[in-house]
Amino acid sequence: MVNIEEQLELFKLIGIELKEKTICYVIGGSAMMFYNAKTDTKDIDLVFLNKKEFENVKKVLENIGFIDKKELVKIFRRYEDAKKNKPVMMVGKSNERIDLFLKEVITFEISKTIAERTKETHEFYNLILKVISPEDIILLKSATEREKDKYDALNLIKNFEINWNIIIEEAINQTKLEFYLFPVFLYDFLEELKEDFKADIPKDVLKKIRKISEDLLRKKLKKKPKV
Repeated sequence: MVNIEEQLELFKLIGIELKEKTICYVIGGSAMMFYNAKTDTKDIDLVFLNKKEFENVKKVLENIGFIDKKELVKIFRRYEDAKKNKPVMMVGKSNERIDLFLKEVITFEISKTIAERTKETHEFYNLILKVISPEDIILLKSATEREKDKYDALNLIKNFEINWNIIIEEAINQTKLEFYLFPVFLYDFLEELKEDFKADIPKDVLKKIRKISEDLLRKKLKKKPKV
């Protein structure tokens, strides 16, 4: 586990070692720590929109003792058939883990709208971190199948005034950008949060996302070739 102080020290070290300005987006538990919504995280997740910057940070991590684990863990299994943009898992000497993503996270793309919604920017020498919004953290959490991500989303819903229209609109946006059936995963995730975790999610929000999901599935069935 990495706490906020350890996370900040790692960012400073990376920023000092980088030779030029590098921008990345902080997501997941790492972003939640900037919002004081979490005290520690199992891994630090960074997303890059530029391949050169992605590779530069990977090289810096290798130079300071991190090792590329190579294999993909369970939550990354949807990347197994992909030929590009696979994430990189870097593990440090004290077992701290930094996951590097290029543009995509599981079934999710860091879109222009997500980039524009970033709430905070932090500079650590040459490392510039942009913290995604609580709404976008929830959206990204829905792309995984880890129990802890449900608890993180629940915590965000409890402690922030979530703009559900942003979540609905971005779910639709993702169908155009990257993963066709993303709203289906989102609906299942939010439905479980409401039913099993008693999250305060408006019924009309679930109803809208369910309709989007059903329309997508219906459209996909129509396109399915007849045997």
